[in-house]
Amino acid sequence: MNKYMLQLFALALAAASYGCGGHKDAVSAVRVTNGLNANGAFPAVVALRLEAGRVSGTCTGTFVNDSQVVTAAHCVYDLAEAGSPASAIKFVHEQSDGTVEEIDAMRFAHHPDFVNNPAVLNNHDIAVITFPAGSAPAVVSFQVKRPTVGQKFTIVGFGLNDYDRDRYGNQVGSGGGIKRMGTNEIERISNGMIEFTGVPTARDRSVPQGQRVASGSGDSGGPMFIDDKLVATTSGGGLVSLPVNGHFKTVKASSYVDLTLPTNIEFLKQSLTAASGW
Repeated sequence: MNKYMLQLFALALAAASYGCGGHKDAVSAVRVTNGLNANGAFPAVVALRLEAGRVSGTCTGTFVNDSQVVTAAHCVYDLAEAGSPASAIKFVHEQSDGTVEEIDAMRFAHHPDFVNNPAVLNNHDIAVITFPAGSAPAVVSFQVKRPTVGQKFTIVGFGLNDYDRDRYGNQVGSGGGIKRMGTNEIERISNGMIEFTGVPTARDRSVPQGQRVASGSGDSGGPMFIDDKLVATTSGGGLVSLPVNGHFKTVKASSYVDLTLPTNIEFLKQSLTAASGW
């Protein structure tokens, strides 16, 4: 991506960022566009259901020890401000026999430096949710090496496989409610944010399904894995237009919080009460 495109990309993310939290009253799930069905894979990645008064919706989280999930701060911020009980957050666990179990959270905390404002850089958009001991269906370790531009990664999440525009220019989506995964590579790292673009829809036949995936508007807390370790979580993104071969093309811009940022590591180590892999 050249300097001009990087500038456009940065402006686009500034305009579209924090779309992962969605409307205050409707937090959304991670939306892996052009993703492959990951049902049964990545068991440490779970759907989180939030329900308290006017605040409702779904986020995605990742178990890093037997009881604690890392997700996005904006997923829990309104619950914290409203003084809602931790039981307003549940994680949805599909058991081996096909039945679904919902487990209530015991407590939650977000990074103290998180600012709930779409116009402000949210490189502290992370939170930890604690469930009863032994709740985790699986766990993952943290990536300790700082990520670099050009590195390949895998993202996982629940949500829309297609998120595009209709002929009237309105944003439309479909295919939510299924865990999906896919790969891409880092295009830009700035101020603790990892950024990249991908195709917005599985209907784009120019890209094989599962590649050039993205997450964007409506994303919340989903993981980015490098070498099978957790390095970042979804913060924001959206549909943007960038110049490609002389004309503008709609792509899905994504912005993730770098968990290897020293202040984020400090928050995680203070908040994680059980042993976690670093």
